[in-house]
Amino acid sequence: MDSLRRQISLRPCLSIFLIALALFMGLQYKPAILNYTTRFVDFADYMLQHGMTLFPIADDLQPYPDYTIFNTLLVYLASLPFGQLSVLSMGLPLCIAAALILVFIYKLGALHRQKWGVCGVLFALLTWAFLDSVNSLALDIYPALATVGCFYLAYSADLKQQRWRLALVFLGLTLGFALRGPIGLIGPALVVGSYYLLSRQWRTLSVFSLLCGLLFAAMVALLAWAAHLQGGQAFMQEVLQMQGLGRIASDHSPRYYFYFSVGLLTYSFTVFYALKVMAGSGRQWFSAPPPSAVRLLLYLAAWFVVLILFFSIPNSKKARYIVSITPAIALLAAYMFVDPSGLFRASKARLLRLCLNLPLIGTVLALLVLGYNGFAEKPLQPNFAGLFAGFALLGTLRYWIVRRYAEHRHREVIILAFGVASFLLLDGFFFNAITYHLELANEPTPKFLPYWFW
Repeated sequence: MDSLRRQISLRPCLSIFLIALALFMGLQYKPAILNYTTRFVDFADYMLQHGMTLFPIADDLQPYPDYTIFNTLLVYLASLPFGQLSVLSMGLPLCIAAALILVFIYKLGALHRQKWGVCGVLFALLTWAFLDSVNSLALDIYPALATVGCFYLAYSADLKQQRWRLALVFLGLTLGFALRGPIGLIGPALVVGSYYLLSRQWRTLSVFSLLCGLLFAAMVALLAWAAHLQGGQAFMQEVLQMQGLGRIASDHSPRYYFYFSVGLLTYSFTVFYALKVMAGSGRQWFSAPPPSAVRLLLYLAAWFVVLILFFSIPNSKKARYIVSITPAIALLAAYMFVDPSGLFRASKARLLRLCLNLPLIGTVLALLVLGYNGFAEKPLQPNFAGLFAGFALLGTLRYWIVRRYAEHRHREVIILAFGVASFLLLDGFFFNAITYHLELANEPTPKFLPYWFW
């Protein structure tokens, strides 16, 4: 045990990546792919059977204009050694991307304090919309990775005086476009641009904006050229429409308030505490001179606001579209655990009490559903065995934590990690299980796949 603890402390990024990857792959467990992600199965199956193409091929053997080919290519490469698609090969690229997001969250917080980075990772795992995006194979995970990676490179380049890192920012923007199209570049570029704006690096901001514009034009031209090769002039226009103006002027009602209300609720505890930190620390942002950690709070708040405003412009809105705010709100909320002023002491204490009581809350929810199923026409189907066994184990662990770690120097992080474990148990055995069976009952074309690679 001591050897394992030493390895984790010596290689925190690798440890976070491997633990998160195993966790996300475990949460992928399900017999079938449902909803809009069934099309990703068709895309990958066609490539596995017929070879690579420039755009995904749908089940009607026509190229699909709304996505680039790169996620399909990654799924194809994960499935190729085993000769078949599986739930794990479908989810592996996105699980790797999500695990890398947690690594960058840690690295960004750890630039100031290691505890900040660790708590940021834990708050990201307390964010239901982030977990749901991974579980539902939402491609919006890729722009989130590009955003946190590009911001980390730009911010650390200034903090460590390593300007060569800026070249990697443009590599990140290119990958964002390749994996998610134009919005995979625009979102990260806006976040990095807001950082240069608030840090008053006018020359860097000007050069960065110019190069981003040139990169965006080159990538759009390359996208249009690939579309023309794949399906001719008509398909090229369809691609530019679907991945460009079609996302802004869709037939959905505008609902410009969506991301300021219901859209944020799925970001659960994390966004609530992030907003609390923003409100409480805002006065310090413009003090002269603010500490470097407080300045980072300002940049994270700008990251959050810029993306909310940007994604409020298109008519089509879904909570997963703004999953790129997860690193920002996770680190904002985590600041409560490293704030030297004690301003958030009461909020932190309430959160820790909630973390300790989550197993009891989850048990009550499970019992309520059990009672509801006794007379319901369509019973809900959580995994009762997993829930009660898991909460019994966590209840024992809670008693041990309260007794053994009451005065431990890492007590707060341990209790927060305990809350994350309880939340993940609820997510996997309760919420995911219920929604999966409800959606399966209404899904006309579920794609049943083996779970394992082989």
